[in-house]
Amino acid sequence: MDKQIKQIFKRKNVFKYNQNDEDKGNRSEVLYNRKFRTPLRKKWKNEYDANEEARLEKIVFGDTSDIINNLLDDKSETQLKDNLCEKIVDKDDDKDNEKDIEDSKDSEDESKKDVSILNRSDDMKQEGKKVAWIDEDDYNYTVDSALNTQNRKLPCKRPEKLYTTYLENRYKLFVGTPKWAKLERNDNPDVDDLDSDILKHSCHLETPKVKNLPKNIIDIKVLKALNKSTHTEGPIITSVEFHPSSTVALVAGSSGILSLFQVDGHTNDKLHSMQFKKYPISKATFMKDGTEILLGSQYYPYCHTYDLMNGRTYKLLLPYGITNMKRYEVSPDGKLIALCGRSGEIYLLHSCTKELVSTFKMNSKCRVLAFTPDNKTLITHGDSSEMYVWDMNTRTCVNRVIDDGNLSCTSLAVSPSGQFIATGSAQGVVNLYDMKTVLENQSPMPLKIVMNLVTSVTNLKFNPTSEILNAASFDKHNAFKMLHLPSFTVFSNFPTLQTNIGLPQTIAFSPSSGYLSISNRTSSALLYRLRHYGNY
Repeated sequence: MDKQIKQIFKRKNVFKYNQNDEDKGNRSEVLYNRKFRTPLRKKWKNEYDANEEARLEKIVFGDTSDIINNLLDDKSETQLKDNLCEKIVDKDDDKDNEKDIEDSKDSEDESKKDVSILNRSDDMKQEGKKVAWIDEDDYNYTVDSALNTQNRKLPCKRPEKLYTTYLENRYKLFVGTPKWAKLERNDNPDVDDLDSDILKHSCHLETPKVKNLPKNIIDIKVLKALNKSTHTEGPIITSVEFHPSSTVALVAGSSGILSLFQVDGHTNDKLHSMQFKKYPISKATFMKDGTEILLGSQYYPYCHTYDLMNGRTYKLLLPYGITNMKRYEVSPDGKLIALCGRSGEIYLLHSCTKELVSTFKMNSKCRVLAFTPDNKTLITHGDSSEMYVWDMNTRTCVNRVIDDGNLSCTSLAVSPSGQFIATGSAQGVVNLYDMKTVLENQSPMPLKIVMNLVTSVTNLKFNPTSEILNAASFDKHNAFKMLHLPSFTVFSNFPTLQTNIGLPQTIAFSPSSGYLSISNRTSSALLYRLRHYGNY
């Protein structure tokens, strides 16, 4: 009978065992029935208990009442907010507040909104500032409408009606007037602001204010090569030149390919490239203010011109008797082209028609020539120790100068300022003269004799500010020197032992001396940044 009663209580989950019960199998069955057969109760896990949260905060952060009392010093938060509101009201301009209040009363009338915009622009003009741009939507939003959309309220009433004036006053209170807003620009009134802004964009130039270049050490940085993306101009890069008014450079070589690159120092993207079949380019240069490129070769009696405006190339025959166009120079005004002949002749060609204008004759073979910046004089040199000075007006030789110690001249350069003239010999000697002494005397004394190179000086180049003279020789690896002209000293930190110029072929400076390009005989046009000068 007792066993039957126990079974009944087991089924109804009412029977309970004592701890001293010996039947463990029956006890586990009762626990199983209690766990899985009884109805489940829903548990609320995320019930909020304020007292429990306060207790935990006090344990973790301590008692917050002491901190608040110490910070406020018996002042409530509302009092601080009221003080801030009073400060904002004091700093708000009375005139602006009156106009804002009047405009807000008649905000429903669109015509009066336009009047408020005009009044605000008049206030800006009275302060000496020009209204650059007005957004009409700013005058459609009041403080109340803006706060309603943001679902928030201010601690105190505000006198401003427009939301823009409220934000301006808040910014002036906590931040103040920024420095850029107080900047005074002393621009030339004769120059339009729009033109000045356009010149500051990329691909355009604006003459910078440059300080004097320090001596001994030059701040120079190696950049990505100009033709890094191509390297197809030829194994020998014969020409590198920067555009006179845009951040563009040309690179030409012995394979007959001419490429134009965007000069930025980072990517130097290629703009355009063209190939002249069976025409190794000996020299390429910009003409007509950068709208045309002239290309010459030492193997053919004709030249090519490329018009940048219409993208067309033209083939022009040279006058009779001229067999090549290896060495030539364009006058600074772009009207004449001086060309070296084979037996001491110097040919003057018209830059547009390529017709023969005049012919000069030297006693020895002419190898190098250069125009003076004023277009009045042409200086030529060659296989003798004499330097010829030609007058462009009378087309006659006005002086024959003995170049000190130079038996065979291989390079010649005239400074853009017209103050210096430099000659490089096959023995590695560079003579630097004063231009006045060359034009007047027959045996001038050099201002400086540079003997840092031991091989033939094949290239000389002044920078546009006439502060640097570069000398290079393609007969020796890294044969490159930079001379500081005001002090007549050579920069000691370039090139270094880690510099890899190769065999330097040509040298080119950007119009503001910001970039220096050195081409070599390994199909590369190296690019360097002179940080002392402007961006281009």
